[in-house]
Amino acid sequence: MLELPPLPSSLQAWHERLESAAAPCLLFSARDAEDPDMPGCRYGGHPLVPPGTEWPRSPRGLLVFVGQLDFAELAACRGEALPHLPREGVLALFYDAQEQRWGYNPKDSAYWKLVWTPRRDEAVPLAPPQELEDAGLAFDLPLRLEPRLGVCLPDPWDRRAPLPADEWGQEQADDYAVLRERLTGGEHAHQVEGHPWWIQNDARLEAELVTHGLYCGDSRGYDSPEARRLEPGASAWRLLWQIGSDDQTGFTWGDGGNLYLLLREQDLRACRFDRAWLGLQCR
Repeated sequence: MLELPPLPSSLQAWHERLESAAAPCLLFSARDAEDPDMPGCRYGGHPLVPPGTEWPRSPRGLLVFVGQLDFAELAACRGEALPHLPREGVLALFYDAQEQRWGYNPKDSAYWKLVWTPRRDEAVPLAPPQELEDAGLAFDLPLRLEPRLGVCLPDPWDRRAPLPADEWGQEQADDYAVLRERLTGGEHAHQVEGHPWWIQNDARLEAELVTHGLYCGDSRGYDSPEARRLEPGASAWRLLWQIGSDDQTGFTWGDGGNLYLLLREQDLRACRFDRAWLGLQCR
């Protein structure tokens, strides 16, 4: 059980529930860097990928390199926490940062790509094609992402919330929101694992349905018999990486939202990143 900071009086009665719902996470702070090929977690620069990798494309053209996770660096930071994460390897994320697909259509999977290198010492930097450079979509100078181990709490409407949504009073809801912000820095936190900060609703069900081929752009996708059959599987999904909008990174997802990279726990343990789901939410 993780220890939380002192709680306001309105939340004291829920202390045990809140501690049970708390989860470890890795939080990033960003700083400018000069080496586009540098190892470690970062946004931008030149992705570290297996030798011979071609720059990923979508049906619209070349994808943008968003950033990479260096799991050896994260392992040194997290200790024994978050045991599902690999202890080695580099994961590079590419996305259609202009089209910005939302993730509710199974066809959206063609508009982002994860490239996995199991060992960092086998990864090589990949320079962006000139086409991306000319379009101003290659971020040559990276932002170094410095990880620290933190703790987080779920959204009130999350599947893992400590209380049903109808049990929150206004004072409790307000104090809980302030507590969550103190822990992670707010809704646009750059975060690995733990509880996502949803901008709209818990997207685990959408991930389960879309990865089984169901279109979720309207209520019909959620109301079908197939959706009801698949719904229990939503609880297996967990956050791998949350990438927020902010001025420092220059990222603006939709109207100031977040990207969420979700993966089932068994697939994360097996490094089956080809089974991940990427979604975007904004207000």
